Amino acid sequence: MRNIFKYLPMVTLGQILGTIVGFPLLVFLINLFYFSNKYNDDAEQYYKEYMNNSYDIEVTMPEEKSQYYLKNQDEDALISETFRTKMDNNYFSNPGGTYIPFYSVEYKKYFSIMCFLSSRDMWWPYGMKVFLTVNKDDMNNPAYGTKENPVPVLKDIGVDESIRDNDQDYDKAYMDSFYRENVIRYLKYKMPKSEFKRRFKNKE
Repeated sequence: MRNIFKYLPMVTLGQILGTIVGFPLLVFLINLFYFSNKYNDDAEQYYKEYMNNSYDIEVTMPEEKSQYYLKNQDEDALISETFRTKMDNNYFSNPGGTYIPFYSVEYKKYFSIMCFLSSRDMWWPYGMKVFLTVNKDDMNNPAYGTKENPVPVLKDIGVDESIRDNDQDYDKAYMDSFYRENVIRYLKYKMPKSEFKRRFKNKE
């Protein structure tokens, strides 16, 4: 048995060893050194600061076919995204985000309603009057509000009627949980690491 390798060409032997040892080692190293540092894993320490610096604005959402929705005017508009947390074969196990990017006539800015939870937590308030929860720093920063970088909206509720079924907009416990978890995941997965460091960690 120990002499079996003398019958194998060295190239074949190298391929076998590379498959058995090299590739799993490469995957392990990528997960350890790349994915472990890719996101803002301590976002939960700062979500309250982000939430406490936020407020509600009222807008009337465009109708479904309106060109004010980026997805209706730009085929490259980002309306969903998946964040890979490790190198594996189960792509669907990774967290994701769903977006509704649009232009607000009232504020002359682009906004993007964002949901980083389950797809069933995302609702489409076409043509409705809504309260959008936005962050003051985002609203005051001229780098936000553009087509390329819309102001993030991490909570939206209907003004005259609930966007969600069963009047969930007005279920405080549900909406508080939704907003908290959505903010944490936005800070963790979506906000660039350089901005996260500048806005939160550099203050310490």
